Amino acid sequence: MLKQIVPGTSGGEAARRLARICKVLAVDTRVRMLEMLSHRQMCVGALARALCITPAAVSQHLRVLRDAGAVVADKQGYFVHYRADPATLAAWGRETAAFFGAGQAGPEPAEGGDAP
Repeated sequence: MLKQIVPGTSGGEAARRLARICKVLAVDTRVRMLEMLSHRQMCVGALARALCITPAAVSQHLRVLRDAGAVVADKQGYFVHYRADPATLAAWGRETAAFFGAGQAGPEPAEGGDAP
């Protein structure tokens, strides 16, 4: 059962926030980037090598993550190092958990398979 997204917010505002979170996380490369950046700071070149994609593709994904507040940029000399913003990720976790009713007993999955 789906729950109220964020108590104390209007339904439209909360729905827009949840939709934005889902849109940002809908691309597996961005999820992988957030995973790496939650452990250590990395520059575009290091992310490109680790993900086996072009630096231009990394930059495009980082723009989406920065615009959403999920990563923070830190200029160090000629390079910009990125790291995940733990406060934003924690807020996203709370909002999605509240919406999906984490910790609540839900219906059992249908026999013979998992839920979609």
